[in-house]
Parts: sequence; structure tokens; C-alpha cells
Amino acid sequence: SRFDMITLSIRGSNQKTRSELENAFFFYVKRLMPRLKKLEVDIELIRNLADKEHLYGDCSWNDNNHNPRDFTIRIDSSLNLDDIHDTLAHEMIHVKQYVRGELVDLIRSPKMCKWMGELIDWTKLKDDEPWEKETYERSNVLYEEWKCYK
Repeated sequence: SRFDMITLSIRGSNQKTRSELENAFFFYVKRLMPRLKKLEVDIELIRNLADKEHLYGDCSWNDNNHNPRDFTIRIDSSLNLDDIHDTLAHEMIHVKQYVRGELVDLIRSPKMCKWMGELIDWTKLKDDEPWEKETYERSNVLYEEWKCYK
């Protein structure tokens, strides 16, 4: 299949949640990055992530900041299934932003990143990071599309 080089591993939670997320993951890859040939994602479902780190989920690249293809997505597994799904859709949009070079973390200056070619000091942003705008606008739509598709 054309997903030969797109690999996913999921740890944590239960079998039902993992297989639903796997199904959703491949749907999101097709919708967000239809021409992508290589991608490796580890999803870690972590109990009470929100209590421990004050976030429902996050996404980070593991290979390199330019042209990354290897990511870890962490999601709080104590959320209800709907919210876990919504968080996955949200983080997959970040994966797309990194893969397409829309969002680039700058290694030499950790407070800086590039968004759509523009240098941004993300520590100066209150809470309205431009890359979050797209995720909030699209993640729900994406999740709804997947629900209809499955």
C-alpha cells in the first residue's frame, strides 16, 4: 500500500482506544498530507498528563527541525474518548505544519521559531500563537470528517 513508509506505534490506554486512534491517524495523514511518502509517529497515551504537565497533548519531532519526519505525540489518556480524538486531530495538524515547513523550531535560538517564513519569539506571545489558530479552526472539522468516514 502507499502507506508502507508511514508507520505508527501507540502505547498506553486500551486496545479499543488504540485501534480507533490508529484508524483516525491514517485518515488524518491522507487528509492533511496526501502526498507524504515517509512519516513515523509514536503516540503515547499518558494518564493524567494534564495534571502533571498542564496540557492535554503535545507534539514534538525526534529527527531534525528541518524536514522532520519522525514525531512523538503525547495525549492525556484520562480524557474521554471524544477529547482524546480531538486532541489527536489537533496534534496531527501540528505534524502537518512541521512536515510542510510552515512551523520550524530554531535549534540555535530555542525561544524562536519560524511560522510561514516569519521569525517569531514564541515566549512573547500571550496565548495566541498563530500556529494554534489553524489547529483550533480545523481540528474539530477534521475529527467530524473522520467520524463520518469511519
